[in-house]
Amino acid sequence: MRKLLRPRDYLLLGLANILDLAEDVKDPLGFVSKSYENMYGWIPGQYKRHNFNHLVWRNLKTGYIEKIIRDNQPYFRLTSSGKNKLTRDFPFLGFQNKGWDKKWRLVVFDVEETNKQARERFRNKLKELGFGMLQESVFISPYDIAKDFTEFIDVQGLNESAYLLVVSTIAVGDIKALVNRVWHLDKMNDFYKKIIRKIEDNDLIFNSDRLNKLNDKDVKKVQDLTRDIKKEYLEAMLDDPFLPKELLPLDWEGKRAGNLVKKLFNIRQRPHKNIK
Repeated sequence: MRKLLRPRDYLLLGLANILDLAEDVKDPLGFVSKSYENMYGWIPGQYKRHNFNHLVWRNLKTGYIEKIIRDNQPYFRLTSSGKNKLTRDFPFLGFQNKGWDKKWRLVVFDVEETNKQARERFRNKLKELGFGMLQESVFISPYDIAKDFTEFIDVQGLNESAYLLVVSTIAVGDIKALVNRVWHLDKMNDFYKKIIRKIEDNDLIFNSDRLNKLNDKDVKKVQDLTRDIKKEYLEAMLDDPFLPKELLPLDWEGKRAGNLVKKLFNIRQRPHKNIK
């Protein structure tokens, strides 16, 4: 079940620049700053500007973001508290560009039928951690999530109902075919291709000269399209387990889609007299 994004999630994910967050987390002295306008560009179109103003204020107050001045211009950036909030709420962020130790984690559980709610919470948590369902009560992942797994089963009181196994091999004929079936990579790849087509068909990659020639109507159209594409990309990332490249199909388009969205994001940072 896909996790529903709240306005705060859009704000923090956009400010973090999710395309580079994994590298940013590794560098405690670095940060990716985005102007107020670019932060607003990640918020769904139906979210009114005055509500967005209040959203920014609330997150400043809670300490998830902070305001800085650079070249006499105000910018916002994530605080360490904001980064921790993101990685807790979206564990998949830590999987981006992560190497693989060639081991598999298998979770086997047997939660009684009378405890249906606990079973569903557990399954949803496994999916949130990037696990794929091999069988109804068997989930697999290539990543080491032992700490998160242990904490969750302790809190939920499932220590005697769920077990984590680490194995070097899963004996199947074609491991990529298994991975595709478990994580539905074909469907996910089609979604990334759709995003790429939307960017290319609408010719949304601008150079600075072309951008400066847009009239107000065209600027508004570009703003609406880029906002829709960013929203679709965030939704795609919520379903992406960020598997090691060794397990992905040869025609995987996730990285290409991300690079194009990143170009859209950078273009929107350039000053333009028509953009309000």
